[in-house]
Amino acid sequence: MNDLLQKLLRLKTPVKVAATAGLIVAIGVVYYMLFFMDLQDQIKAGEVQQRTLTAEKESYERRKKEYLAFRNELTQLQQEQRELLKALPKRAEIPTFLSSIQEQAELAGLEVLNLAIESESPAELYVRIPVRIEIRGTYHTITKFFKNVADLPRIVNVENLALSLEKAADESGSPRLRAKFYAVTFRYNDQSETGGGT
Repeated sequence: MNDLLQKLLRLKTPVKVAATAGLIVAIGVVYYMLFFMDLQDQIKAGEVQQRTLTAEKESYERRKKEYLAFRNELTQLQQEQRELLKALPKRAEIPTFLSSIQEQAELAGLEVLNLAIESESPAELYVRIPVRIEIRGTYHTITKFFKNVADLPRIVNVENLALSLEKAADESGSPRLRAKFYAVTFRYNDQSETGGGT
């Protein structure tokens, strides 16, 4: 080793510079081959992985937005269905319906003379449930009753209305009327349902 150093020291300066430059280049090549190329491959692999993960994240974000939109739409549809089932329930719920009619008559100040449930008549999507009603009151109380019935969440049609004047007037002297009509409500006609629900 000392002999090699002695020989290098005896060389001329340009040869020493060339030998040093050659040695630096050789070390650089070895470093590049052993370390830098490996790091470069790792960097490229990391960039590919980053692009893959970014694409996956964007896909997840897009699917999350779609899921939230579908969930909101489902919630809205369920709310609409609940509202529709109030208007057109799956069961007849006649006691509840009669109770609400009776309540509206009392709120309007009417006397209910007769409430009679008629037989149901099915149609394609619904079942028609007529209730024959006879009430007594003034013109204004009867119209108030009809307005209150129209505001019920359930669908109610008033059909075959017949008004007749009674001889006796009320306390204020207003003429009293007798109203006979059908309050027709409906329920959803579920084809799989075996009987009419009450």
